Amino acid sequence: MKKLLPIVLAAALAACSGQPPERPKLAKKGLPAPAISLKKLIGAPAPELKSLEELKGKVVVLEFWATWCEPCVDALPALNLLAERFRGQPVVFLHITDESEADVREFLKTQRIDGWVAPEAGAEVFKAFRVFGRPHAVLLNKAGEVESFPPAGGLNAETLMSLLAGQPAPESAAAVSLSTGPALAEFYISKSAGRGGTAQYGPASLNASSMSLEYALEWLYGRIDSFDIKPEAAPAMGASYNIRLRLPVEREAKKTEFFLKGLESALGLKVNKAEREAEVYVLKKASGGPVNVKERRDYGGAELNGAVLEVKGGSFSALASRLKEVLRQPVLDETGAAGPFEYSFELASADPKAIDIQLHKQLGLKLERLRRKIIVVEISKIK
Repeated sequence: MKKLLPIVLAAALAACSGQPPERPKLAKKGLPAPAISLKKLIGAPAPELKSLEELKGKVVVLEFWATWCEPCVDALPALNLLAERFRGQPVVFLHITDESEADVREFLKTQRIDGWVAPEAGAEVFKAFRVFGRPHAVLLNKAGEVESFPPAGGLNAETLMSLLAGQPAPESAAAVSLSTGPALAEFYISKSAGRGGTAQYGPASLNASSMSLEYALEWLYGRIDSFDIKPEAAPAMGASYNIRLRLPVEREAKKTEFFLKGLESALGLKVNKAEREAEVYVLKKASGGPVNVKERRDYGGAELNGAVLEVKGGSFSALASRLKEVLRQPVLDETGAAGPFEYSFELASADPKAIDIQLHKQLGLKLERLRRKIIVVEISKIK
């Protein structure tokens, strides 16, 4: 009992002084979160966060991440879905990194993060929350106390709903042992409430948010000129999805089979490819073209910003796909330029002649009407 006296006395003195007890320097479950400040915020109502006290009364998800961290990037679609579900409620998703603001803003051009992003966080912030690897999540309740340290993929809507109701977070099941290396193969798909998202892709990988299945299948096959969607498959094809597919590069030839089996298992869709002859639009090089095109070493994302298509590492098939969407007819890429390229194209009209003029002017390309054999993908629902 005598050993407890100094601790009890210190607590009593703190209470009598009217001063709040000092916050712990290291995050610990059940105690107030350490005192930190974040000098820069992106996508937040204020340009900085002076103290976590400003977020008291809200449930806070701290996600320590980095643009170079593959598991961090893989986790973004699921976190975005949670952020969308709790939009308008007192829940803050705060993504913290020590990378420069310039690097983070460049990343955000091709990847969506539905939450506040804090670049250039100091080492003291990472130390305070015991960040030894990334991704690393910390969950704060409405009292500003550390509720838990969710494992990768361990945060769910039920937990956030409990904290919003002032209840303790439910105990999570024991986590499975984590892999120490990248996934050898992966297929993930979930519905997205958004439209017109972003994508990063490579020879045997796709990481997309709010993407239509038509775009995903075009990436898969390399070329689809027209879709024949049966009525029973229309609802599934009309939705947007968050999609992740990954295979070892040496097994790139298996990606089509892998992806189609995933669609069949998850959505009950049957996909068949056929060849037919028809009159179509053809995208070709104009004299002296292409122009305003920069070669890149790696494949990157493609994004539609209003009327401007921005390609950060791809072929002209991305442009052909956009033109096909506007003209509502097949557009073939016969430029013979494989890429990957970086370029942009502003589409100001749906008239083929006007488009041809802009193609000449902006990219040194042209649009012709010719008869060709086209690839048609038929999509039906498995009964």
